[in-house]
Amino acid sequence: MTALKQCELFKSLPEPDLELLRQKCVERSYEPGAVVFQEGDEGDGLYIVCAGVIQISALVGQTQAREQDRRVLTRIHPGEFFGEMAVLDNEPRSATATAELPARVAFITRDDLLRLLDKSPHLAVNLMREFSQRMRDFNRHYIQEVLQAERLTLVGRFARSIVHDFKNPL
Repeated sequence: MTALKQCELFKSLPEPDLELLRQKCVERSYEPGAVVFQEGDEGDGLYIVCAGVIQISALVGQTQAREQDRRVLTRIHPGEFFGEMAVLDNEPRSATATAELPARVAFITRDDLLRLLDKSPHLAVNLMREFSQRMRDFNRHYIQEVLQAERLTLVGRFARSIVHDFKNPL
């Protein structure tokens, strides 16, 4: 399974660990629109995209969530992995993963991944590195969105001021 070797998480694993991982992987296929897992599901394992694109989305907002409140958080491409958070913290899934294009993924069960993490310090360090990079990317994206929202708020205030100024003389 070449997807494992392409994945940053597994690139530096010693060959015996990589072979053990290959034996534990199960390949799954998903048609466009098929749900890989949903928010609230148990963290059953880690997924590595072999082909296709997986969309990660979540419901946002404080009110009763509706499907139109769903927001795309990221897209996962071949060689990338997803689903690690619920596996590591043993909490329910915080987002929904859906196939955007026809997709093939390699699936590693939670128990197999945790055993390999216990056995391989390389994998644990790589996972921490990848997680750190994802958090940095998320923070950068969040800051950009906050700045954009502030700009739009200022434009709105400016427009209201102009409208008010035009109404006054009339």
